[in-house]
Amino acid sequence: MSDSVEKSSDSPAQMESSGAGGLTNTPLQERLDDESVIFNDSSLSAQIHSELQGLRLDHCLTDVVLSVQDEKFSCHRAVLAAASLYFRAMFCTDLREKHEQCVNIQGIDAEDMKILLDYTYTSKVHITKDNVQKTLEAASLFQFPRVMQACARFLAESLYPENCVGVLRLADTHSLVELKARVHEYIVQNFGSVVEHEEVLELPLDVLVELLQRDELAVSDEECVYEAAMRWVKARHMERLPSLARVLAHVRLPLLEPCYFLEKVESDAMIRSCTEVFPLLQEARAYHLSGSEVISERTKPRLHQYQSEVFVIIGGCTKDEKFVSEVTCLDPLRRSRLEVAKLPGTDTESECDTRKWVEFACVTFRNEVYLSGGKETQHDVWKYNASLNKWIQVEYLSTGRWRHKMAVLGGKVYVMGGFDGGQRLSSVEAYDPFHNSWTEAAPLLIAVSSFSAASYGDCVYVIGGGPNGKLATNSLQCYHAAANKWTLKSPMPIEAKCTNAVTFRDSIYVVGGAMKALFSYSPGMDVWTLVTQLSSERASCGLSACCNKLFITGGRDDKNGVIATVLCWDPDKNTLTEECVLPRGVSHHGSVTLRKSYTHIRRIAPTPTE
Repeated sequence: MSDSVEKSSDSPAQMESSGAGGLTNTPLQERLDDESVIFNDSSLSAQIHSELQGLRLDHCLTDVVLSVQDEKFSCHRAVLAAASLYFRAMFCTDLREKHEQCVNIQGIDAEDMKILLDYTYTSKVHITKDNVQKTLEAASLFQFPRVMQACARFLAESLYPENCVGVLRLADTHSLVELKARVHEYIVQNFGSVVEHEEVLELPLDVLVELLQRDELAVSDEECVYEAAMRWVKARHMERLPSLARVLAHVRLPLLEPCYFLEKVESDAMIRSCTEVFPLLQEARAYHLSGSEVISERTKPRLHQYQSEVFVIIGGCTKDEKFVSEVTCLDPLRRSRLEVAKLPGTDTESECDTRKWVEFACVTFRNEVYLSGGKETQHDVWKYNASLNKWIQVEYLSTGRWRHKMAVLGGKVYVMGGFDGGQRLSSVEAYDPFHNSWTEAAPLLIAVSSFSAASYGDCVYVIGGGPNGKLATNSLQCYHAAANKWTLKSPMPIEAKCTNAVTFRDSIYVVGGAMKALFSYSPGMDVWTLVTQLSSERASCGLSACCNKLFITGGRDDKNGVIATVLCWDPDKNTLTEECVLPRGVSHHGSVTLRKSYTHIRRIAPTPTE
């Protein structure tokens, strides 16, 4: 090494920042040791692209001419083969085009070929709504996968009700799996708007069936689905009539309004001529007329058929221990109160036939309310179907009980603990709605009644409760369904019974008993947190999560007075306010959340706090 270099006082940083003739903008160098570096010129790729494009436009060093329609494009075989699998096969195998000076290209317009060649030499392609389809087809034919992906992204971001079916056909033709899935979801989420356009009549049978069977299909009512299905069949009557039964098998005929079903469905000449549809009609009749339970995919409401999220107050007791037979929906957004079908067995005029639902349990499952047990209805289990506004009886409990709780986990409804009139129960039953049957599950570690329960993730949590008539416990029992096993978790801060719990966001919230507070439990961290203090006790109150808030309804205070107010906890504002006043004070009631349509409920009064 020369002395002049050894004596240089310039640091590497100074050398790289020197002026003209120095090392300004020098590409990155990675030093391996004192005697070697790796030189990485990241700008070379862009420079080569630019130079190759210049050589092509100047017809310099080109070795092949592509003839498309009446235009000639001078190109370099090596560049084309590097960019496209189509041209690689053409020029790197023993095909005759490998040696031809001019190659005639079929199946593409000159304008589209220019787009692909500009992309090949510049790595840029201009995609517009007018050229995206032809660009995609050209890129697919000549195997430019990155251009296909760019077109797919463009189409995915440009979906409208009037074009989505056409985009779906493109995605299917060119095997664009991600775009196809994206369009499917778009149609599902915008089905009510999509079916207004004629393109929907061109859907393939398999695609239509796949859409119709989705629970998430965004429609305000099932009549919309039925009409879309029938329009599709009648668009090509002779060709599609054999598929009528298959299509209608995924329309939820039992959920149609009974009058509409009678006037529009049963009277339709095409349907009356198709004997394969008769079992579907019989199923719908049984659901409409008898109210008997029919278990099938067609009796399950779709998730988007309900316009409002409401919380439901079920039964309970008043200050003079009178039983309440009403079921009331409170709509926080519209600030209205809505009355629905009374509790089963309570709408008769004869008092001796009136059933009293006291100290029962309830839970929401697939937008239906399940009601079980009670002091006078120990083995009864009913579910409320919001579409029909009707209570439907299901299979009885194996063990009669009251002061128990229910929770939903893994597609089943669990009933736990409680009291049978003689002792606290540890038994647990699981209801399978598909088979309409109950099976026994692992018993609780601690037999309790008047506790609270909620599910989170793959577990059910039983919180507090009374192991006997006088004491309360702070135990937290956790059921792992996969192992059919109960374990103990971190106990709640206060021993309490007559509480209620609900899963909300990432926690389980608990209120009631003598706690005078709202607590939250984090299943992930196994930690309890005080959320807010209450002004008084709220034993046997209700708790619901609705419209991203928590609503605490009714209960009894520390003087055993029945409470009529509804409190609202807003986690975003960290505030507890009085939302409204109920028609009467109530305790020992059920409180769950539903999505409900205003076509199936009767609005009876606003409920502001005045």
